[in-house]
Amino acid sequence: MDRKKLKEEELKILLEENKKNHSLFERKPMVDDAHFLENIGISFPENIKKNLIAGYVKIWPQDFLVEEVSKDSHVKTVLSGDFFSKEKGFNATDPTLYATLVKCEMSTFEAVEEIASYLGTDVKKIQFAGIKDKDAITAQQISIRGDGAKKLKDLSYPYFFIKDAYSSNGAVEVGGLKGNKFTLLIRTDKSFDKEKFKKNLRNIEENGFFNFFYSQRFGSPRFINWFWGLLILKGEYKNAITSFLCSAGQREVDYFKNLREKIRDNLGNWEKINEIIKPFPLILCNELRVIKYLRDNPSNFAGALNQIPEQTQMWIYAYASLIFNRKVSELALEGKPLPEKLPLILSKDQNDWAEYSDFLKEDGISAMPLNNLKPFQNIQWKKREIKVKEKAIVHDVKIIKEGVVLSFSLPKACYATNFLSHLFLLGSGMPPKNISDKIIDTKEVLGEGSIKDLLEKFKDISHSKKQDLFEKSE
Repeated sequence: MDRKKLKEEELKILLEENKKNHSLFERKPMVDDAHFLENIGISFPENIKKNLIAGYVKIWPQDFLVEEVSKDSHVKTVLSGDFFSKEKGFNATDPTLYATLVKCEMSTFEAVEEIASYLGTDVKKIQFAGIKDKDAITAQQISIRGDGAKKLKDLSYPYFFIKDAYSSNGAVEVGGLKGNKFTLLIRTDKSFDKEKFKKNLRNIEENGFFNFFYSQRFGSPRFINWFWGLLILKGEYKNAITSFLCSAGQREVDYFKNLREKIRDNLGNWEKINEIIKPFPLILCNELRVIKYLRDNPSNFAGALNQIPEQTQMWIYAYASLIFNRKVSELALEGKPLPEKLPLILSKDQNDWAEYSDFLKEDGISAMPLNNLKPFQNIQWKKREIKVKEKAIVHDVKIIKEGVVLSFSLPKACYATNFLSHLFLLGSGMPPKNISDKIIDTKEVLGEGSIKDLLEKFKDISHSKKQDLFEKSE
């Protein structure tokens, strides 16, 4: 069964469950307040907190447009285009197809898996430079090695499309981008203070912003993947599996919180747990991979973690990101001089780990736990230094009745939501009634064309957060 069919089947089940108990699917406004941010290691100095203005993001996917900027400064636009590039040619004998992937309401990983399935090729033959937001409309370059890539021209899928394809040699490299251009609509209410916003924006343009790793790094909607990374570092593989399967997320709907309680009640009975989560082969695909392995290898928890190598790697990176955030927050709150860069604990250099010794000891790590990572060959040790502060290039800003349309570029590995968090008290999810969900063509507002064709392409899967997809049936 293809992914499209599986998505339809999952939605059908959820709709049926909603009819039984609508309250389990009710969504509430979600605000990235100080308490939420502290859970991912972020604490702002008072001079930033007092100037934040309430603003809602991603009410529509098109409120958050992300366009990858290549190393040669070429922007991969979200705007519709032809399958084959008008500027570059295609030769069937070339080993690599390059193309722009434009997606909506889908992660980069999911889109790549769907393309690989359609082509009947190994997912590893499809490369991309970076992961783009799921709850957005994004454009990025991908490369596909091997014969048959031309078949993509006939691929029709509601969540993404391919354009600007051409052939050449090589492949897209991880990290092989300059940055990303963002065109965002931050929706505000009547209390919005235009002059205060403009003053804050000018200040950040001049002085930069703290380069925190933001919430996407920590696994929405649960935001606890850093904890699983910590458990792996401590060699507590069973506990990592248990928490991954059972711990409810901060922003999961109650239905899935209850489902995780059922898993906890049946821990060790892997066949029973498989039956509990089998109806959701996409939503709970990683849980299923782990459980299927444990059915045959009930005591090999390191082996179970190796069934989801991309996830375990992200968990380790998430923990490294958490303590980076904590360190930067500590320096900022104490008013200490900020270094230009800080290393992450992702190398074998003891000095990189020493930067975080207090946080590591607090979390139960007294020495570099390299032996605990030996079972996980996918985790690559590499020295990585991250700028403590970054600057955004602001291209344009327009204040309209519904909010602020903001166009800006950030270097790679910077989070747009983190930049915004220095300007707004960010809200997401179900917005309050005083926030408009009128469809806005942000490109048109800024005089950069129009996204009307783009919205038409994604009309069947795009929806406003004000729409309750699980409305109670009469």
